[in-house]
Amino acid sequence: MNSQICLTVIVEKTGTGFSAYAKEIDGMVAVGSSINELKANFVEVFQHYVDYENEMGNSIQIQDYSLNYVLDLEQFFDYFHVINKSAFAEHYVGINPSLFRQYAKKLAPLSDKKIVQISNGLHKLANELSDISLSV
Repeated sequence: MNSQICLTVIVEKTGTGFSAYAKEIDGMVAVGSSINELKANFVEVFQHYVDYENEMGNSIQIQDYSLNYVLDLEQFFDYFHVINKSAFAEHYVGINPSLFRQYAKKLAPLSDKKIVQISNGLHKLANELSDISLSV
């Protein structure tokens, strides 16, 4: 069984929306006015890359790859401003809310270990939300 090749897609906020590039493949870029549009555009660009590689004789398939979209903490909370940073830090990450706000504004250094801890908190929140339905 073949394992997928993971491409790191760096997402950056621009004046008109978002841009992204693949860290591992030079020249693979996309833009969009929202993150959802950006992701759709990036997949389209990636499909063109796969088609080109196949035309050049390299047998690859889009299923051979996974895309890991990466957004820095400050940009994440700017985009998802409806998430209360203090409550999120305390409930889902276990980090002092004041320190977390410093991380989010790049006023305090953020280690790789803390990034993983915060990412895990985001995934915990997402899992909880995906398990909930509202009623009237």
